[in-house]
Amino acid sequence: MARRRRLGVQDALWLEMDRPNNLMVVDSVIWTAEPLDWDRVRAVMQERLSDRFPAFRSRAVRDDEGAWWWEEDEAFSFDDHVTMVELDPPDDPRSLQRLVAEHRSDPLPRNRPLWQFLWVDRYLTGSAVVLRSHHALADGIRMVQIAMSLFDATPEGGPVLGPTVSQHAARTPRSTEPATDTTTGTSAAPGVADRLRAGLSSAGHQAADTARSARDVGQQAVNLLGRAPEAAAGTARFAQSALSNPIGATHGLLTGAWASLADAATSMRSSLQTSLPGGGAIVDVFSAAPGDIDSARKLLLGTRNDATIWTGTAGVDKAVAWSAPLDLADAKAVARANGSTVNDVLATCVAGTLHDYLVAHHERCGSVTFMVPVNLKPLDLTLPEDLGNEFALVQLELPTDQPDLLQVLHVTKRRMDRIKHGHEAAIAFRLQEAVAGLSRSIYEASVDLLANRTVGVLTNVPGPPIPVYLAGSPVEAVVGWAPLSGDCPLSFTIYSYNGQITVGIACDRELVPDHDMIVDGFSRAFERLLASTPGLER
Repeated sequence: MARRRRLGVQDALWLEMDRPNNLMVVDSVIWTAEPLDWDRVRAVMQERLSDRFPAFRSRAVRDDEGAWWWEEDEAFSFDDHVTMVELDPPDDPRSLQRLVAEHRSDPLPRNRPLWQFLWVDRYLTGSAVVLRSHHALADGIRMVQIAMSLFDATPEGGPVLGPTVSQHAARTPRSTEPATDTTTGTSAAPGVADRLRAGLSSAGHQAADTARSARDVGQQAVNLLGRAPEAAAGTARFAQSALSNPIGATHGLLTGAWASLADAATSMRSSLQTSLPGGGAIVDVFSAAPGDIDSARKLLLGTRNDATIWTGTAGVDKAVAWSAPLDLADAKAVARANGSTVNDVLATCVAGTLHDYLVAHHERCGSVTFMVPVNLKPLDLTLPEDLGNEFALVQLELPTDQPDLLQVLHVTKRRMDRIKHGHEAAIAFRLQEAVAGLSRSIYEASVDLLANRTVGVLTNVPGPPIPVYLAGSPVEAVVGWAPLSGDCPLSFTIYSYNGQITVGIACDRELVPDHDMIVDGFSRAFERLLASTPGLER
């Protein structure tokens, strides 16, 4: 009888969350500077993937009680998972992008192990490989480790060390151990009570100012809405999101009303944006409090995720794109100059490019919310055979109505710090566990409710800091995309490798038209933030 291993709670959850319009499949693309030798690549892939990890040669099967198991496929053949592809033309990145996009809605067959390998013999000056793996196999951090395990430090071989970052270990409310942030390596103070007292003390004046501003805004908003009910744009979008995300729907309604009455709104908004950028005046009354209170607000009341051009029902027609490489040293310099992290800087650029995209499409949107994966355990460089998922999704709200990127960076850092100093990741993980134990119809509705309070997934992946090699050929670039759930339209992946940053997006083609503008806009936002940082002007 074939060997079996029961899936973990999270693994089974992702396995059940496949939808025709949004599959739970992680897509990764690697391309090399020189042509690859297929026989050598095949040997590396088989030795370091399917031979090493049982999940890569096991099928997902369900028993009579509804439990999911990994069952080793006795008929497994590596070659059954490989598809040879020729690009037309091979010298155009858009050809490879179209290939990845076409497979974003192509489900992995359930009658065999849940992964696929697309081999592109010729791409630019070298070759390309596309690895598609179901999220049930492993979370994003482990998939990065798996990808790095395929690389060598020299053309002749040699192991590649993992990225030199401390992974964030999210705490349960009972834990007294300090947590370490993924990006900065700093520790949060232990104890909920201590953090609450410290947070309330430092945020007291801010909360008072925010409350006064919110009262003023509320009165002005009532007056504006009373005089011009027709000013609230996107009535259908408001109705669609009101039940699942009341905070976001109300936030978007007010943003649209203010924007439509430009003359009246300008004076009000200009007086507020120095202290409350991002159009979040009402919700910032809650956000001024410590992280745990803000987390409760997101879960119970909803997030600042305004309905706008990309709000709707996701389809199966997808688009994929990635940016030209950016300088990681520049991002670090901006972070140092502004007392923030590289992650804060890159998230700010996401907000900046979405702001520019919305302006170009004559859309009003004060804020968007992204799901951000947070690893729950320290990075295990040994890569356990079981792989699996050990992460939670936290919700990051980004202002999209503010052109001043230094101001956006200040808000982004404050909100990121609030998440890091609270228990949102641990709470989210426990919520995922609870949802996984419900009936299929209930947990599908719960997942859709939480997912549709966001625009998609934003993840920042640290790759090898030095040049690496795949089967003897130098790796030119790596980029990948997390899966989306519900009707989320947009996924951002920021990948750093060898001192450079590549930004990839995967989106719904109908809900996000002109998606190339977003990728190109990220580079422009990055340069604008660099130029506006004192001492770094070019």
